[in-house]
Amino acid sequence: MKPFCRDTWVEVDLDAIRANVETFRRHLPESTGIIAVVKADGYGHGAVRVGEEALASGADSLAVAMLDEAIVLREAGVQAPILVLGFTPARSVEIASRLKVQLTAYNSEWITQANALLEQANLESIGLHIKVDTGMGRLGVRTQEELMQVVTAVEQSSKLDWSGIFTHFACADEPDTTHVRRQHETFQTLLQSLRDAGKKLPMIHCCNTAAAIAFPEWGYDSIRLGIGLYGLYPSPYMKERKDVSLVPALSLKTRIAHVKTATQPMTISYGATYCAQPGEQVATLPIGYADGFSRLLSNSGEVLYNGSRSPIIGKVCMDQIMVRLEQGTGQPGDEIVLYGKSGDEEISLDEVAARIGTINYEVPCMLNYRIPRVYFRNQEEVDVFHPLTMKQVAQKTVNN
Repeated sequence: MKPFCRDTWVEVDLDAIRANVETFRRHLPESTGIIAVVKADGYGHGAVRVGEEALASGADSLAVAMLDEAIVLREAGVQAPILVLGFTPARSVEIASRLKVQLTAYNSEWITQANALLEQANLESIGLHIKVDTGMGRLGVRTQEELMQVVTAVEQSSKLDWSGIFTHFACADEPDTTHVRRQHETFQTLLQSLRDAGKKLPMIHCCNTAAAIAFPEWGYDSIRLGIGLYGLYPSPYMKERKDVSLVPALSLKTRIAHVKTATQPMTISYGATYCAQPGEQVATLPIGYADGFSRLLSNSGEVLYNGSRSPIIGKVCMDQIMVRLEQGTGQPGDEIVLYGKSGDEEISLDEVAARIGTINYEVPCMLNYRIPRVYFRNQEEVDVFHPLTMKQVAQKTVNN
């Protein structure tokens, strides 16, 4: 039986995920590894299935934003190394230990507290990556003194292993490289201060997707492949550079629920902001802002029907939208592409982002638990996951 009832779904092309990993593998120095970033449920693509594919395609490990996301991966059977990039409360280190998940640290008091909790519980040690703030202004130590305090605290801990050190770039996707070069120079200076103090450095990583594209020579031991994993560029400028060719992995589709043809002027949706004229064919589609389809697309966005564009008319509702079918031949059950390709036409996530005044990262991340994810390989369906019912089909364990 079909694992979802409503005819609205996301399609994820696993071949695209594989192709993007392989593209970066060729672009980077041979000695540089790849950490596949699958936070935010794989940027809306599904963390488990994308994570599995990335690992099978050559990624060495996975990264998430918070420990809860790592728990989901472990419970799904993913056994590869996982790094939590964000803050983890010290009280949760016991969970990290039991699941063998690495955490990010940047505070010596946190390290002391975490170590004491692990000692009290007599649990195995966990790996820590020290975060350095070189100009992002979020988490991380900023000075040589702070860095040395944190490194010393880790070295003095019995249950914490220094496994990595990293920073994050704020402007790596921009034409002006002044800021990113300054950040990298600061990172290099801090690393050298540790070497001068006789410290043996662990895994070093600093490049996000944008930096990996523009500065592959900064790859060190690994890069963190985020938005590029999904076939999206960090900015229009990075796409224009054409250093790498990426394949978008996500499409959003639905089917027509109802069709009506106006026989007289007919207002559409809340606020009556659109009036269909006699002869216009109006199709109702079962998707709305409660699914993460932005209300900002009201009277603005377009969809694809049989390879042609059709405008969204009226305001986007919580669960439904209306479109004007220019061909005038629509029938209930006909497929509509909201994001992706139909024939020679495409509505890219970049286009949608521009329409609603945001970045392409946010568009797939908004697609939420109400929409099932259907996975394809070689144009054949291989897996379905419906977050609403939490049913995963054809799931496998990945060892890496």
